[in-house]
Amino acid sequence: MKSRLYFMGSAALFWVGFFFVFRLIFLFYQWDLSTEYGFLELATAFLSGLRHDLSLMGYVLMLSGLILSIFFFLPGKRLRSTFTIIYTSITILFLLLLVPNLELYRNWNFHIDATVLDYLKTPKEAIASTVTSVYILLSIISLASVILSYVVIRKFVVSKLDRVQPIKYMWIPVLLLVTASMIIPIRGGFGIAPMNVGFVYFSKHAFVNHLAVNPIWNFSYSLKKAKKNKVVFRFMDEENRSKIINELYAEGGETNQVLKSKKPNIVLIILESFTSKATGLIEGGKSVTPNLDKYAKEGVYFSNFYGIGDRSKIGIVGLLSGYPSLPRRSVIAYSRKVEHLPSLCGRLNKLGYQSSFYYGGDIRFANMNSYINSMGYGKTVTVDNFPEELNQSKWGVHDQYVFDYLYNDIENTKAPYFKTFFTLSSHEPFDVPIETKVKGDSEDEKFMNSVYYTDKCLGDFVEKLRKRDDWDNTLVIMVADHGVRYISKSKPEDFIKYKIPMIWLGGALAKTNIEVDKIGCQPDMSKMLLNQMGLSTDEFLFGKDLLNEKQKGFAFFDYNNGFGYIDRNGKSVFDLTAKKYIKKEGLIEKGENWKAILQTLNKDFFIYN
Repeated sequence: MKSRLYFMGSAALFWVGFFFVFRLIFLFYQWDLSTEYGFLELATAFLSGLRHDLSLMGYVLMLSGLILSIFFFLPGKRLRSTFTIIYTSITILFLLLLVPNLELYRNWNFHIDATVLDYLKTPKEAIASTVTSVYILLSIISLASVILSYVVIRKFVVSKLDRVQPIKYMWIPVLLLVTASMIIPIRGGFGIAPMNVGFVYFSKHAFVNHLAVNPIWNFSYSLKKAKKNKVVFRFMDEENRSKIINELYAEGGETNQVLKSKKPNIVLIILESFTSKATGLIEGGKSVTPNLDKYAKEGVYFSNFYGIGDRSKIGIVGLLSGYPSLPRRSVIAYSRKVEHLPSLCGRLNKLGYQSSFYYGGDIRFANMNSYINSMGYGKTVTVDNFPEELNQSKWGVHDQYVFDYLYNDIENTKAPYFKTFFTLSSHEPFDVPIETKVKGDSEDEKFMNSVYYTDKCLGDFVEKLRKRDDWDNTLVIMVADHGVRYISKSKPEDFIKYKIPMIWLGGALAKTNIEVDKIGCQPDMSKMLLNQMGLSTDEFLFGKDLLNEKQKGFAFFDYNNGFGYIDRNGKSVFDLTAKKYIKKEGLIEKGENWKAILQTLNKDFFIYN
């Protein structure tokens, strides 16, 4: 009996050591983030993370104990091959999550979870963001980890089975009791609440908390949560929620009419990753967008505009449907809900607009195809509409060629038309077909070079549009899909990460050189445009009219486990896992506004699901 317990103890040490080493690898892989924190805080994260590690260890040892109990009559030598195969298979399974998570975290700023499943339908696009050198590095880490783990399992764990001898019946209940006791580390102790992500949170800094989280445990937990259809955010009674929302979205004042036409041609250009940090439009910006900067002075520039998330699938729905996503839940993944979302395109179609959507990549990525079709676009142009020789990047056809295609389509489209173009060249890995403008090999420099390229393509396109006879009745809206971490290494909770430009330009404008500094976010765009056209906007529940003098200005955003809110009084970010504010600036008035927004969104989100 002692030899069996000795083997399980050796196995426990192996798995705890395995997770410790990979947490160390994760720390070094994210070195640019790690250096911001002191040794004591990082060491505390390792200690706190033991709770998740022990929980996973408990599952493996429970399986081990059951095998030892069932085969109590066999000597350990007969079980060596069985445990070698089982432990090596579990190691490989864990590495399939741990190794990709190293790079995913660099891009997402949260650990791998159930959302990664949304990208598996289009694996080519899912891996297009990563350069070859990274794949080589991750492959080396994977191979080295498998080999080293196999050697340790064979030499220091499975070898302990040589001492194991058959046991008598009387010891089976004891062994089963030891096996059953693994429920204690699995649940995280003797408390009422079972283990969850928040068990290992201890810091006000998101990265340090994430360092403590075991990615495998996090992925398993998120899968379990994903099976439950509803996430419940309830902060207040229904009467109070309704009162706050009505006050937040109340209009009633005069709207500044900036359009001189009620039925202009509309060209909406959604610029991939065009953070305000890359423009000359904000203080401290590192401008690589001379055209965008120029157009801000020629049209209507919304200078306090924010993205509602950090993924394209969130921002595009925010723009075209005026609809946000819940933390950890992207509405685009819920087909029944998508079918009932408001649609800017659908509203314009009813007015006789010819509508088209343009994207140089595979539109099936992240369920975009289903969403765009549901929005009612009459024509969709993707990578499949271009000759193979133009498919030059990992993502598809570069922006200059799609801009040319768009312009030729405009030439042959009867007015009024609604054209939407979602650019792609400023997405990782930033391999754009021009002579390098921004020198350097860092991620920031490559990103800014790609933004410069798309801005140049944008300028060429707009200048051609200006020469058309229908320019005086054309509105061009330029807005980003989301902000990014690049340039200032923004973390998910940093407000500047979500700040994006939005500019209205064109001969259809009655007023030019206007700056609108009221705080707003992506769901406001559709509502403002429809109001300018004199159309009803009742179904756009989460949008505001920033051109209405009485409309309050505010913005919100969410990320994997947090919700941010910004207004004239202050800014705040609330961590929904730790259940506390991790950022506060100015007055946040007890946070009732953001709570009411999130609760309202939660209530509406799961209608038709």
